[in-house]
Formats: sequence, C-alpha cells, structure tokens
Amino acid sequence: MSDHGRRSARGRDWRGAELLGVILIGIGVVYLLGNLHIVRIAWSAMWPVAIIAVGAFVLVGALRPSSNAASSARVARETAARLELDLSAGAGRFELTGGASPDALVEVASSNDDIATRTDRSGDLARVRLRQDVAWWPNLWRAVAGWSVKVASDVPTVFTMNAGAGDFSVDLSTIVVAGARMQIGAAQARIVLPRPRGTVEMRVTGGASQLTFVAPPGVEYRLEMSGGLTSVDGRTESPGYATATDRVVIRFSGGAASVRIG
Repeated sequence: MSDHGRRSARGRDWRGAELLGVILIGIGVVYLLGNLHIVRIAWSAMWPVAIIAVGAFVLVGALRPSSNAASSARVARETAARLELDLSAGAGRFELTGGASPDALVEVASSNDDIATRTDRSGDLARVRLRQDVAWWPNLWRAVAGWSVKVASDVPTVFTMNAGAGDFSVDLSTIVVAGARMQIGAAQARIVLPRPRGTVEMRVTGGASQLTFVAPPGVEYRLEMSGGLTSVDGRTESPGYATATDRVVIRFSGGAASVRIG
C-alpha cells in the first residue's frame, strides 16, 4: 500500500523551466515556418535574439521579488509501529528533530514549495521518503530553502540521509534510532547522537564536509575512521564505551573531511 503527498500554498507563476520551454517552442515554430517558406528567416540574426531572450528571462527572474510559497507535508501514524525514513536534500538549511504530533510519524515544513513525499506501508512498518523537489533551472532565482522536519519520538526509526551542499542540523537524541546511514557532500552538518537501546550503528560518508558529532550526557560512543584525508578533533571513544550495553558506533569514511566529536 502506498500514498503520495505534496501540500503547498503556491499560486500559479512562471518558472524558469516553463520560460525556457516557451523559448524553445518559439524557436521551433519560427524554424518550421522558415522551412515551409511562409516567412523569411535570417538565422544569423535569430540566434543572437534567442540568446538575448534567454538572458532577459533569467535576469528578470533574478531581479523580481521572490514569490516562493511555503509548503508543508504530514505523514499520519495510523497503525505504524516502525519507521524507515529517507531524506534526500540538495541545498539549503535543514533541521531534523523528534517531537512530531502524537498522531503523526513525520511532519515537514519548508520556506519554499519544494517538498515531495512518498509513503509505503506494510503491516506495522511505514517507509517514508522526503525529497527536496527542485529542478535545476528554477534554482537560478529561488530563495535558499529552509526545512524543518519533526519525527515521532516513540517509534523505532531507521534513518537514511543523502545531503548535498547545505547546512544540516540533525538531532537524533529524542528519536528512537534503530540505525542510521548518512551521505554528506560539500556540507556542514551537526549531528546529535541518539540515546541508544543496545548497540546502534551509524554509517556516515562525507565528502568535502565539516561534521560535528555531539554526544548527549550519558551516551557512550566510538568513532571508527577509514579512507580519505580526514582530521579529527576530540575523543574517538568515550570513557565508558567498552563496558556499556547501550552505545553508539559511528563508522565514518570520506574524503577531505573535518570531523569534530564530543
């Protein structure tokens, strides 16, 4: 069983992709009319005109006041007792915490109209995918996105995140995390570790990124490194990790990353 949702308050406006489509259709019509000898076309003049038209649309879009509308989405809890949450985000500022409403699994709000969601349910398991839905062309003049994601605090969650070039604040301390996998590109990320039940594994891959792992009081952890030119600031293992039954293992691999932990 699956459901798709996307909620927004955006009115109808011209986007960059649509404007580009109009330009290409116009060029095609003029070219067709020329081939049919209905009009006479001097192509040496047409291409500069087309380039000027594209540039004008981009310039007007960049200079006009932003008309981006905020958007939000909500995934109801229904019968779900387990959650697999997949977040894919390109660019912007993103904040994820626990504390969703009692009857919700996930709640997300954005300063832009760029939220795409998909939910698949199987028994007591809900698989929720959140994706930042932004085409390359409108990005030329869209405002930087600001996302706020809230997750149910009492539902065991496997969390996956694919992060691009943005600023990410991920607080897992109020979420029951059963496991986590994160891929972080050229981004800054602050990740608060979960309060584990048993041994919780977090696999993190970083590119040219700056990562900060924060351990809440009483949380035992170990950071294992592999690959890349990574600098580490802080203790890679907490004092009580070896004897703890509830602990977090962070397995990090990456490129030219800077990691701070503590």
